Amino acid sequence: MTLCRRFLILGASLLATVPLLRAQVTNTVASDPVGIFSITLPSNSDTRISLPLTRPKLYQGLVSSLTNFTVTVSGSPGWSAGDFTTTPCYLQVLSGSMNGMLFDIASNTSNSITLVNNGLAPTGLLPSVMFKVVPYWTLGTLFPPADQGKSFTASSNALGLNTRTQVLFPNRAGTGINRASILICYFNASNQHWNSVSSGTNNVDATPILPDSYITVRNPATAASGTLTLMGGVDTGAMAIQLDSLTNTAQDNMVSTGRPVDIALTNLGILNGSFTPSASTLGLQTRDQLMSYSNTPGVMNAAATSIYYYLSNSTTQGWRSAATGTNDVGGNLIPAGSAILIRRATNSSAVTLFWTNSISIPQ
Repeated sequence: MTLCRRFLILGASLLATVPLLRAQVTNTVASDPVGIFSITLPSNSDTRISLPLTRPKLYQGLVSSLTNFTVTVSGSPGWSAGDFTTTPCYLQVLSGSMNGMLFDIASNTSNSITLVNNGLAPTGLLPSVMFKVVPYWTLGTLFPPADQGKSFTASSNALGLNTRTQVLFPNRAGTGINRASILICYFNASNQHWNSVSSGTNNVDATPILPDSYITVRNPATAASGTLTLMGGVDTGAMAIQLDSLTNTAQDNMVSTGRPVDIALTNLGILNGSFTPSASTLGLQTRDQLMSYSNTPGVMNAAATSIYYYLSNSTTQGWRSAATGTNDVGGNLIPAGSAILIRRATNSSAVTLFWTNSISIPQ
């Protein structure tokens, strides 16, 4: 794997060294462990990356009540209105029937949080359910202006030979397979902000990078190689990752585990009803597929390096590689900080399921 990774747990005591865009809101419990993770971004290459460390959480506590999409907590948690919208934040459920679910935050008061209505009602946020509030990594916090020449190369404009490092966002809301990127951004050397190729000089620094998905960092030959170094929190809880299927076509789901450690196929926890096994290695009997990428230096628009499916019939149970089809490859690792594509086969009905994975990291 040429995605050069270096992960080190530093311990919760170093949490205060990670900067926020605003003062940290009082936590009700101990901080998460903190780590450092580095990813190499070669020149003349596309590097698909996910973010295995989170920004420091702003709050963790218990639900007092739920009214529609508004969560209220007991007492005075020390919030001010707008604390969780100055920069994009999400609420992550830490217990109960919706453990691991992520919800975007629309607004907050001194003791309540209103969630974005994205079609999924937060019915599992019952009294005494634990949750935390975490700010998203954004383009501006992941690749700040001070990191020019370190993790990225600035562009004089978005056109032709003047374009240097670009960040491509996958189209998660689209349908079908092999979908083009929905957003392509570059750092404008003139205005010192991230701009969108499609909208010119509009500031897109606040564009969130989802913890359960990935981005592609494109360094053309005119851009120098870089190294992205993250310092942040280790998410030791469950994470619920949305997987969609359609009735008339296969559906690509661009996801990640959001973890700072390599995970074997057998430990992904995806065989819980959210991934359909295959009865055979042949044709229509092959169902859902899991694809991973090796980020080979010097390659752009690379296809998946490994394609896996889970074989399940009267004689055989186990993970298989589409390249071989015979050997059990359940021990193969999905590297930390890498991208995963789950291609769900055509289904009898369009359904949304959630793959919930957990890890254990020494603290």
